[in-house]
Amino acid sequence: MIRSPLGIRLNPARPIRDQIREAARIGAKGVVIDAIGDLSPDRLSETGRRELRHLLRSVELSLIALHLPTRRPFDTTDQLDDRLRRAENAFTLAYELGSRLVLARVGALPPDSEALRRETWCSAVSELGRRADHRGVRIALETGTESGEELRPILDSLNSIGLGASIDPGTLLLHGQNPIAAARDLGPWVIHAYATDSSSSGMQARVANPLGGGFRPGVLDWEEYLGSLEEINYRGFLTIWPDPARDPVLQFTSLREHLERL
Repeated sequence: MIRSPLGIRLNPARPIRDQIREAARIGAKGVVIDAIGDLSPDRLSETGRRELRHLLRSVELSLIALHLPTRRPFDTTDQLDDRLRRAENAFTLAYELGSRLVLARVGALPPDSEALRRETWCSAVSELGRRADHRGVRIALETGTESGEELRPILDSLNSIGLGASIDPGTLLLHGQNPIAAARDLGPWVIHAYATDSSSSGMQARVANPLGGGFRPGVLDWEEYLGSLEEINYRGFLTIWPDPARDPVLQFTSLREHLERL
């Protein structure tokens, strides 16, 4: 029996308010919303923010997190101030909508051999954590391109209360990483977790030769994954991220039923 409440990430290409009502109807306990389009910090008015908060309360849904779209990685100083400003605006919006969490892909951690890019990335991530904490939220770096073993020392060294990690099994699998090991390695830094496999979010797994520990890229052992979250005492939401090309209601209900049988 899963202990974490289930949420769903909404599709920014569909009307968000209709999806919020739909999410409540199918039994989701929370939603993740992308801060783009009419819901971007620069476009959502004070009235719009109040109406969205009221709608979430009226259907008894939590805003799990706001997702910050990022078009470029944070490993270059080019227009970095502008990107940090947009991130800070998203932090403010999340807080005002009732969430204390922002999810973001900040780009791959540059290798040691590229010292300048790596230093820029670490400095930018540290600044994101500082600004998030100042605005009363935390920013969760979405995993995928590097292992938890690689990311954990960076988070430890930055030691920012505004930082955390979001486990994304589907993207980890796509890049040949082990989500179970990532959850265990990141441990207390995990502040959000997806319930996705390699077929979610339109992903196509690259199934390679088996690695150690019985792990095969492209295949998620749900029992082991949930067990790893139990081991690190994770008590946040499990967010289902539907493939936009398929029926989100069917995906959510099917995966919920599967998880409840475990």
